Amino acid sequence: MKTILVKFRTTGESHRYQTDLEVRVGERVLVETEAGTEAASVMEIGDEAEVEEGTVRKITHQDQLKRLSLRPKEEEARLFCAKKVKEYGLPMRLLDVELSLDERKLTFYFFAEERIDFRELLRDLISQFRKNIRLQQVSARESAQILGGIGPCGRPFCCWLFLENMSGVTLEMIKEQDLTSGGLGKTTGPCGKLLCCLAYEIEFYKELRKNLPPLGTLVRCPEGQGKVVGQSVLRQTVLVELENQKRVEVPVKEVTVQKKGEKDV
Repeated sequence: MKTILVKFRTTGESHRYQTDLEVRVGERVLVETEAGTEAASVMEIGDEAEVEEGTVRKITHQDQLKRLSLRPKEEEARLFCAKKVKEYGLPMRLLDVELSLDERKLTFYFFAEERIDFRELLRDLISQFRKNIRLQQVSARESAQILGGIGPCGRPFCCWLFLENMSGVTLEMIKEQDLTSGGLGKTTGPCGKLLCCLAYEIEFYKELRKNLPPLGTLVRCPEGQGKVVGQSVLRQTVLVELENQKRVEVPVKEVTVQKKGEKDV
């Protein structure tokens, strides 16, 4: 037996369960708990001792057919909710509706810039559908994952196509990959957040940068002695400012770091 960490779309929360299934990270599974049966994505596989009560099983063809049969009911719920949102003038954007496979729970996904008082809306939804209702506020990144679209690369959004973990993208990654000159507009996705793909090659860049002397380092090169004022990670070159103020781009293999106090001869 092993334990798996799964993430539920309906809550955005992660929980750990025990299973003997052969699963892989990123795979979608069904988790049966007292709250009902819901789909979840496998995030980690390990052997941790602390787990929650629940049964994990593979998604079958019958489950997929059931999922398709629920779409008309989900669309009915979406239209009703959208009508009520407009009626109450709520500053929220309804994105999607999901009915659990056992039809016990309806989840409404929405995006809003601030906290919303949706108590009246919730009462209407419970009265109309007689189910467990959840109004799930999602982030800008999660909105893009739900709606999908085409990224600046011309391909479908990674978050919509395959990406499960969308955290950990930082401004430092832009600097590490020498992308600061293009401005944030070149490194920002349609969701308004930093592109998730900035994290894909960051470790590769960090490894290559280890070969380059830091900025400000005194070096010797075929053109003479100077100071490192620029780096090109992919080309594996450094920009050296010589003593005569001339700047030359030199392959790192042709550069020798000058020790402190050492004079050029």
